[in-house]
Amino acid sequence: MHHEVRILEPTDLWYLQNNINKDTNKYYHPTKTIPLVQQVEIRLENSGVIIQKGTLHSCVGKLTYDVYKTDNRLRDIWVSLTTEIEFNAPVYRGLGIVLLEPRQKGYFLHYTPIEVSEQEQWEFDDGVFQFCSDNVVIGARKLKFRQMAASGDGKWRIALKALPGQIAKAIAGTLAPAKVIELKRGETLIADYDMVKGYTSGITEDYRKLGHFGKGGGEGFVWIYSGEGKLLVAETDSLGLG
Repeated sequence: MHHEVRILEPTDLWYLQNNINKDTNKYYHPTKTIPLVQQVEIRLENSGVIIQKGTLHSCVGKLTYDVYKTDNRLRDIWVSLTTEIEFNAPVYRGLGIVLLEPRQKGYFLHYTPIEVSEQEQWEFDDGVFQFCSDNVVIGARKLKFRQMAASGDGKWRIALKALPGQIAKAIAGTLAPAKVIELKRGETLIADYDMVKGYTSGITEDYRKLGHFGKGGGEGFVWIYSGEGKLLVAETDSLGLG
């Protein structure tokens, strides 16, 4: 499974009909909005992809359609009721191209590929998981009350891991650029905003008060991550830089 994020531009005819000089105002015009569109293209070469329900735009090739299933059907239904992944999430397999629904300008995402092994179970914030290879098991984890109140993710988060003996690939989508960092034993990450968008099962997340005014620096409530594992971080998420 390979993917490409494309930015689709208006045609030359569109610029002509709207009296816009494409050479000088290709991406910006002071009085008119340039309709740029972001779209993800997934190429399958005798492989499969699980996408979220309702995100298919079109597909072409020697492809077969199926629905996501695990050995425990009840668990699938539980996932559908508590996360964005529904128990009938579409699965496309074979040789061909799958195009996801385009995103209009102002709603673009930064896409980050993540390798997932059976030893590393990833847990993602609400809305971060976009699609993955079909060799995974998808579940959900319940959040603590303080996590629910601070993150706005509801009661559950999507969790997934690769099938035994395999390496899977998941794609995360965030409003700001993200990267995977590794937290080693004895290290701690502290942030006063929700910069961590996902982490592996070896990481412990907490949201608590770091100190009171005049004692402990007065930082108030912060996110604290400790343990040993990997984190998906968007360091500029709170800056509004896109």
